[in-house]
Amino acid sequence: MHPIYRAPDLSCTRFIGPPWMFRYSDYFVKTHQQHLNIIIVALLEATRYNRFNNTPLIRVAVGVSYMADKRRFLVRFWGVRGSYPTPGLATVRHGGNTSCIEVQVGPHTLILDAGSGLIRLGDDLMRRTRGKPLHLSLLITHAHGDHLNGFPFFSPLFERSTTIDFFGPLLEGRNIEQLVTPIMSPPYFPVDIRKLPSQRAFHTIEDDQYIIWRNGYGGKAEVVFDQDDIKDAEVCVYSKYTQSHPLNGAIHYRIEYAGRSVVYATDVEWSERYDPDFLAFAEGADLLIHDAQYTTEDYLKAKQGFGHSNIEMATGVATAAGVHALVLFHHEPTYDDAKLDAMEAEAQKQFTHTRSACEGMEIDLLTPQTD
Repeated sequence: MHPIYRAPDLSCTRFIGPPWMFRYSDYFVKTHQQHLNIIIVALLEATRYNRFNNTPLIRVAVGVSYMADKRRFLVRFWGVRGSYPTPGLATVRHGGNTSCIEVQVGPHTLILDAGSGLIRLGDDLMRRTRGKPLHLSLLITHAHGDHLNGFPFFSPLFERSTTIDFFGPLLEGRNIEQLVTPIMSPPYFPVDIRKLPSQRAFHTIEDDQYIIWRNGYGGKAEVVFDQDDIKDAEVCVYSKYTQSHPLNGAIHYRIEYAGRSVVYATDVEWSERYDPDFLAFAEGADLLIHDAQYTTEDYLKAKQGFGHSNIEMATGVATAAGVHALVLFHHEPTYDDAKLDAMEAEAQKQFTHTRSACEGMEIDLLTPQTD
């Protein structure tokens, strides 16, 4: 049988397999009881076929224990939208929350960006751990609001048992601590982060640096420059800085573990030629999560210079870098589900193993396909 891996309980969930063999499955909508006091389960699509060879969908795995298996490489999407949140019926399948991705890698929990999707992720982490110590690493690409607006409402921040390492670039002379503290302190927020009981450490990340973990769960992260220092690393994150996003650029991250890799490249715009340094950075990745905010028509009409890619840029990078699978990310907030579906279909003509990111999507980079 072909295993399908269960996604978290989000407003839009689809079950998918490994990224090299993407599948459609059921979509369903769930609203949390504490919000509406009801549960609505609406079957939106039931394609039940393998996307590439039309084989029937056989099994959906349920009851997955998120924290039990320490050898894992799971990528979960909690916020996939760009610019600003867009809740509503027109975005229910792809989701309306802004950038936030959870990566469970070995015994470590990494979080890519702190958009509004971070809020639900925080609640889910609290549910999973049930009061046990929580060690997190939050990797910020840049300081625009859609990548930080969930931060003040991240529930683990308020817990004494939480330890968080923050990683991010130096912008306008301000380090990551100086960038995030004002948005969670008066007069902009009623709670001052400096008075919270959680344990926090802040690390400035530059171009071509490595974040490594040598030990097991709870092991201390180290920031190093020399490749010789990463030889015995269990988990390695490599940073690459690009300047194409106004006005200060953005950091991209490549996460490597157990011979597999994922590259996170959002808020980037390419000219006629792709940056050879970035292509080397992304080369051979199992999964590339790439900004694809615009259609080509909209990009050429009015969006050039905004610091975001169209689908041709994303598929072009995927092809040139020789990655195995591509996820289109940072969706334009004015695009509805139907338009994003059309963009996905167009992208698949250019790079076959392409998916459009949806909230609740989970990709298992380690578990092989089985018969």
